[in-house]
Amino acid sequence: MKEIILTGKKNGMAVLIITTLLYLASVAGCILGGMYEIWWLLVISMVWASVGWFPYIGLKVLKPQEALVLTLFGKYIGTLKEEGFYYVNPFCQSVNPAAQTKLNQSGDVNTPKAAAEVAQMQMPDKKISLKLMTLNNNRQKINDCLGNPVEIGIAVTWRVTDTAKAVFDVDNYICIL
Repeated sequence: MKEIILTGKKNGMAVLIITTLLYLASVAGCILGGMYEIWWLLVISMVWASVGWFPYIGLKVLKPQEALVLTLFGKYIGTLKEEGFYYVNPFCQSVNPAAQTKLNQSGDVNTPKAAAEVAQMQMPDKKISLKLMTLNNNRQKINDCLGNPVEIGIAVTWRVTDTAKAVFDVDNYICIL
């Protein structure tokens, strides 16, 4: 799988403004069409009021050090890697198979019960972190080949560089150990 980086799609603000203005025009059209009995204006305004929310689905916001892998009906389309406000095809779906994986690091270990229940109810974030990740393994007591006890510990650090390979070629890029 070869990574395709999508550039030049930072037109989320324009789509947001145009869609919102069309909604305002739809409300005005409904009012004027009802008051002056202009049926074609009323019908067009009602149709836009019922399906005009659809472009909002394609709005995506990326923070620094985040990426979004997009598929369209199961086919890999590309990856958004730069921070910004994007508009993508509303039928595109973001993919991250490791979205619900927890490393039990950085405060994940001793979360209160209420906070853990709230975290389970939230939808998993489909963005891929491009930050440096660390997995610390506590000290473990093992025996060497002569039977002598030895304590070992390990800290593994990694970073996702190719998002397409991380999503499609690896089962779970967070729990690779």
